[in-house]
Amino acid sequence: SEETIEDAILAFTMGETREALDILDKLIKEDPDSIDVCRALAEVRLSNGELDEAEEACNKALELNPDDLTSVVSLARILVNKGDKEGAEAASAKARVLGWKEELADENE
Repeated sequence: SEETIEDAILAFTMGETREALDILDKLIKEDPDSIDVCRALAEVRLSNGELDEAEEACNKALELNPDDLTSVVSLARILVNKGDKEGAEAASAKARVLGWKEELADENE
């Protein structure tokens, strides 16, 4: 069966964290440059308390797109959990700037 990111997210929302991670680990091997899979891995690993792995997945997403607001916000949450106050504040500040840019872009459409 071809499992998808939607399957992983569903498993995660149902509390099946292990299953979600198994699916995401398979997906990331198949497509290491999927920002969606990296984002999902960061979130699931964060909620599972796997902070180093969460940060790794998040940084991979940010390598793919340095201005990915979702990943910058995730990174801030991961760093807060790791006790990296300065890193978390830097990520939060960046997220605010990216948020403003998105709002301005929306207003100018």
